Amino acid sequence: MNRFDTLMPIERIAQECVNCEICVKECAFLQEYGSPQKLAFSWQDDNGTEKKHISFECSLCGLCHAVCPKKLDPSAMFLAMRRELVTKGVADFSRHKTIRSYEKRGSSPLFSWFHFPENCRAVFFPGCALPGSRPQTLTRLFSFLQGAIPDIGLAFDCCTKPSHDLGDSTHFQKMFSELCHILSAHGVEKVLVACPNCYRIFKEYGTGLEVRTVYEELAHSGNFSGSLQAEVTVHDPCGVRFSEKVQQSSRDLLQQQGLKIREMKHNRTTSFCCGEGGSAGFVRSDFAENWTKKRVDEAGGDPIISYCAGCTHFLGKCTTTYHLLDLLFFPQVVMQGKQKVSKAPFTYWNRYRLKQRLQKELLNGTSGTREQLRP
Repeated sequence: MNRFDTLMPIERIAQECVNCEICVKECAFLQEYGSPQKLAFSWQDDNGTEKKHISFECSLCGLCHAVCPKKLDPSAMFLAMRRELVTKGVADFSRHKTIRSYEKRGSSPLFSWFHFPENCRAVFFPGCALPGSRPQTLTRLFSFLQGAIPDIGLAFDCCTKPSHDLGDSTHFQKMFSELCHILSAHGVEKVLVACPNCYRIFKEYGTGLEVRTVYEELAHSGNFSGSLQAEVTVHDPCGVRFSEKVQQSSRDLLQQQGLKIREMKHNRTTSFCCGEGGSAGFVRSDFAENWTKKRVDEAGGDPIISYCAGCTHFLGKCTTTYHLLDLLFFPQVVMQGKQKVSKAPFTYWNRYRLKQRLQKELLNGTSGTREQLRP
């Protein structure tokens, strides 16, 4: 990505935004700092960098893009600002050590592991959060996928979305390209993901690889039919804000379980961020907490079902929140509030143990860590 490409989103907002402020009404970040066009002009006029660091306070959730009558994407502008600061060597990541370390561990020899059976054309890519927080659910899900796709492989790794969102394009492109090369070199054509953020990254940057969520795969199978009787509401993660098939699949699965869905005012394309987006909470926790509160208020006391482990964790701090996969594979346990979900530091132990167990079970084919398999 050259510098001209990086700055294009800023130029477009400066030239085409009409200051209707529809996006401002939806977002606490813009309410504090002004319209996207105002911020674009401020960026162009300011020769210093002090004010430019406010771009790291945006959640990059894309709601501004969803409500813009001109179809502009201010969140792309704030990402472009971050990238430019990184390019100039003035980005301050001192408060992002936690998330950057988390990302680094995901691709390390300790936690990364790939298994490619003979004739492997598809892999399951569970992401970083699910294996640690819900190893039993992941095991059940992978067994289901093996039944549907006998030659499916497995890829424990990190898609490096944190670096992407922080604007560290050089590191992101190096790591994600290496990941894609490993998959392609072993015949993989299709990636099944459980994490909406991984879905977005593979969809946008995984050239030559088809990406599909496990929710679409599960809904298509039609094998889930339960007798649960409750009203729930659905939180759609930002990563699939514009992915109608993924959103609908989650609802189809809930209805198969017998659940009644009450939609929140902001749903699907206009869904609120859970509070985790863009790593904004590391620099402005009040903005992140504002998103969480708005989402919980709209739920109105109904249990929230999400299909993102990160969203489920954030929202679960404030109200009853379940992961869709837990509800599919352990419905009664979940609805009775008896399911145990692990939190750090136990999540790392779970990831390591799960990797160790699968290394003993998946023997036929090619296996190895990222370090061992990199081109």
